[in-house]
Amino acid sequence: MLYKSRYVTPVYRGRGLGRRRKRQRKTILIVIALVIVLYLAFVIYSRKDDFKQVEVKPIASPASFTAVQMENGKFLFTWSSVKGSDGYKLYKYSSNNYTEVKKFGKSVNTYISGKIKGDYAVKAFKKTADNVVESKNYTACKITSISDMIEIVGHRGAMDQAPENTLVSYNRAHQIGYKGFETDYFETDSNDLIISHDRDISIFTNFNESVENLTEATRMDYPITKGININKYPTQYFPSFEQAVKSASDYNMNLYLHTKNADLSEAAMSKIENIFKKYNMRDKATVFTPVRDLFIKLKEHDFRVGFLVLPNSSYDIRDAVEFAGRNNADILIMRYTQYLKKKHIRNAHKYNLKVGCYDRSDLKSAFKMVDFKVDFMITNRDFIS
Repeated sequence: MLYKSRYVTPVYRGRGLGRRRKRQRKTILIVIALVIVLYLAFVIYSRKDDFKQVEVKPIASPASFTAVQMENGKFLFTWSSVKGSDGYKLYKYSSNNYTEVKKFGKSVNTYISGKIKGDYAVKAFKKTADNVVESKNYTACKITSISDMIEIVGHRGAMDQAPENTLVSYNRAHQIGYKGFETDYFETDSNDLIISHDRDISIFTNFNESVENLTEATRMDYPITKGININKYPTQYFPSFEQAVKSASDYNMNLYLHTKNADLSEAAMSKIENIFKKYNMRDKATVFTPVRDLFIKLKEHDFRVGFLVLPNSSYDIRDAVEFAGRNNADILIMRYTQYLKKKHIRNAHKYNLKVGCYDRSDLKSAFKMVDFKVDFMITNRDFIS
């Protein structure tokens, strides 16, 4: 007779518990191993840049770069921002190469004092772990001075550089960079046309004589002995009307001719017309006068004609605008005074008048005229070269 051992059940249960514990240990080891693998994978991924060389993307160049002359005489350099850049570098071209002038952070402008000579450019840059990556190309600078905003006209040529209303004065106006020059002329008793601001030539010579007694031939008998830098330019004479027109034609400049007589003869009118045709200056030369009857007469000869007003009130300006507009003037010239308002310029432009002003010859005054939208400024002093 067989008997069941009382230890059978405990032995059986012990084997089952052991197998479960083994499975649990195995699962724990697998989980631990999986965690370790995932951690190592994370570490490797986070440090992937340490295991391979990453290609650095190039950075774009600024899209635009300009320099604008400001009222204080300084130039404001401004360039467009580049996405992703850490800063910018300003370069100046010299010795056939660009040389770095200054480095900036996120700023997209800077001021430079004094006269600007040479070519400028800008690049963007981006910092990397190993070096600094710059734009591949330079963005060249477009320098915009006050003479790009408004036509600057030399009064009597360049009267602060050479004796006024002389050939050398016209030449200096061209060298400075003026777009045109203004000069004065008289019809003499012989119907010749002589350049001078005043009737009394003793102001410029050692002779007590009236310019109206001169002829184109005898004007050479009266050398100019007084004026700015006369020692530098000692052999100057009163130019003829034709010489002034020829100078403007040679230099490709606009010409503004102030008629000092209250009237002109038909002989003088014919001379003016022929000289303009000879030098192809009908569209670039303007004769102007403050005398209304003479203005009408000049218009009848189909010249480019300007009306001159020296205003002592706002009414003077309004009246001059209306007169010039109604009578189809090409140009209105006036002093810049306390009475001049933006609305006067707007009204003149409604008549398609080109408006010129002169007064203080400085940068601040020029910017004021730009703000008023005046078309040209007649200046006594060089402030643009």
